[in-house]
Amino acid sequence: MSNRIDGTPAAAAEASNATGRDIEISNVEQPADIGASHAVMLELRPHVKDADSFIRQVMRQREQGFRLSAAWSDGRVVGVVGYRLQESLLYGRFVYVDDLVVQEKFRSDGVGAKLLSVARAYAREQGCRHFVLDTGLHKALAQRFYFRQGLLTHSLGFYETLIEPDGGATQR
Repeated sequence: MSNRIDGTPAAAAEASNATGRDIEISNVEQPADIGASHAVMLELRPHVKDADSFIRQVMRQREQGFRLSAAWSDGRVVGVVGYRLQESLLYGRFVYVDDLVVQEKFRSDGVGAKLLSVARAYAREQGCRHFVLDTGLHKALAQRFYFRQGLLTHSLGFYETLIEPDGGATQR
């Protein structure tokens, strides 16, 4: 594990969840730890099938300010959050959460809230006024979780696929 976020006894006690499992949160920077995060990220991003490609992608994104933090239990990654500092005319300086996923059997244990709090704390450290993320319209449970975490809906996002996965351009 890389860069443990808070190793104080109080934090360790707080990280023990309702099922008695100890959860440790750390920033993930080394390729081996990024690779250990792949299986969990695959639950959210099934198109990122290859672990080596995932490691390379995260390393490239890190060069652009992307941060990845992981929740560990018994030496295994059980949840991850990916986030980055950005700036726009709409929000000014803000942190955007790209990815947040927790293994299903840990989802009622507060792991997601702990991971989200790491990204939120980073936003505050950076002097951001806003903390932003998107979730699919079909993800009602995720939306409920975000509402419980104090986030509010703000907009409806749109996107267009310009290049198909096979490399071919789309026609419009």
